Amino acid sequence: MKRRTIALVSGLAVLAAIALAAAVMIPVTPTGTKFDRGPQPPTDAAMIAHWQKHRQILDQITDMLRRDPALNRLGMTWSDPADPERAGVTPARIADYRDLMREAGIIGISRGHRSVQFLFYASGPSASGFGKSFVRGEASRYAEVTDSDLDTAAAERPKALLQRPIGEGWWLQRDGS
Repeated sequence: MKRRTIALVSGLAVLAAIALAAAVMIPVTPTGTKFDRGPQPPTDAAMIAHWQKHRQILDQITDMLRRDPALNRLGMTWSDPADPERAGVTPARIADYRDLMREAGIIGISRGHRSVQFLFYASGPSASGFGKSFVRGEASRYAEVTDSDLDTAAAERPKALLQRPIGEGWWLQRDGS
C-alpha cells in the first residue's frame, strides 16, 4: 500500500509538472507568427523633406570630407580606413562627423570618385536588401536616372540602381542589391 501511495504521489507530481509546463508554454507558442520587417522605407517625399531640413549639415559633412581625402567611408561604429588616425583624421574629428550624422539621421557616408553618398535607410542583408540615400555630386554612371518616384520605378526591377535629381548636384538614390 505504501508503494502504491508513493507511486501515485510521484505520478501526480509528474502530471502537475507537465500541466505547469503546458500552461507556461502554450501562451508563448506562436500561432500564425508575423515577422516584423522593421520600419517601412521612407517615401521619396519624406526623404526630400528630410533633405531640405538637413541639407546644411550634409553640405558641412561634404566639406569636411574634402579636407579629409583619405577617409573613404564612415559609419557609427566603423570607418574605412579602420584606423582613421593613420589617414590623418583625429578621434575628435571622427566624433564631429558622427555627431553631424546623428543629427541628420545618416547611417553611413561613403566617398565615390565624383560624389558623396549619405546612407539614410537600409533594409535586409547587403546581398538581397536595398538602401535609400542622398547623393551629393554627379550621378552614378551605373544608375538609371528617373524623374519619377524611386520605389515605383523599382517595383518591377527591385535590384536596379536608381537616382532621381532633387536639387543642383543632389540626388535621391535607391540601390537594390
